[in-house]
Amino acid sequence: MKRDQRVQAFIAFSRFTGMEVSAQFLRQTREHFPQAGISRIHNLAEGIYKPANDKYAFCIWSRSAAGKDQEIYPDILKPHPQGGWTMLYSAKKGNLGYAVNQSLFACMEDKVPVLTIVTSIPSGTSGGGRYKILGPAVIEHFDSSSRTFQLRGATDFVASQIGKEELSEDTLLLMIRNRLILPFQAREARTEYETVQKAREKAFRSIILDEYKCLCAVCQSKFYLRQQKSEPLIEAEAAHIIPVDHRGPDDPRNGLSLCKRHHWAFDNGLFTITDARSIKISPALLHAERKRFDLEEYDGEPIISPINEICKPDDQALHWHQQHKYRKY
Repeated sequence: MKRDQRVQAFIAFSRFTGMEVSAQFLRQTREHFPQAGISRIHNLAEGIYKPANDKYAFCIWSRSAAGKDQEIYPDILKPHPQGGWTMLYSAKKGNLGYAVNQSLFACMEDKVPVLTIVTSIPSGTSGGGRYKILGPAVIEHFDSSSRTFQLRGATDFVASQIGKEELSEDTLLLMIRNRLILPFQAREARTEYETVQKAREKAFRSIILDEYKCLCAVCQSKFYLRQQKSEPLIEAEAAHIIPVDHRGPDDPRNGLSLCKRHHWAFDNGLFTITDARSIKISPALLHAERKRFDLEEYDGEPIISPINEICKPDDQALHWHQQHKYRKY
């Protein structure tokens, strides 16, 4: 597999980070998701999947790391609240010279990321097995005594190894989505990426508008005009629940798709979102001079949900807005 093809696949699969997929999706990927540009993610024949005639492994599968299947190999997955996750992944039993083991050593030596999946629902379960996509990871080292590779995922370094030359919008999109399997962080050290701020904001906007289909989460209005020589003209905006100027993270769980009017109203505390994901209008509206300002009619109505449950607004973000932005009188 050529490097460009691998990069394209990793970026395409980032939209499935943290999601459960079927065995058919893994084995017959081209039929289910042709945008990835590859025939399959994994053949599920054994844990390490190395495409034919490829030096590097493309994907590793752990049955035991998520604690959902029999312990063929005692793999250990550990999310880190401060960022990233690690996995101790066992080499194939027997000779370390086996081609699949060597494909992981090649990934480790050349810092080539490998896609990582875990069993989330065992294959013997009614309805069939399900597999969670954790995203790409780099192999940091190999412990010869335990015969385990240590992988690290969902870090800026992993994304930079995929992007190589620069942190493009696609690479930043991958970076943002791959953190969805980690605990939500209500604050972000934005000084770490000031040089790519515009690209990161664009990637965040792309994810939010994609998740909400360019609809306003409040009124469900939509304006989307395709243009031949430039990007589509879209009225909806990607709103941060915890604002950027309060170090709110570029995390889909800190975002909502809102029309311009409701984005302005939300940022100014004229309504908030309750823990039940419904709209709560501020009493301040009673004291305002208004004309054809539609907001009160949505009081108590549910907001629309993102396509993927993993991207729904986080409680921490909603609580911050309820306490610090919402006008209580």
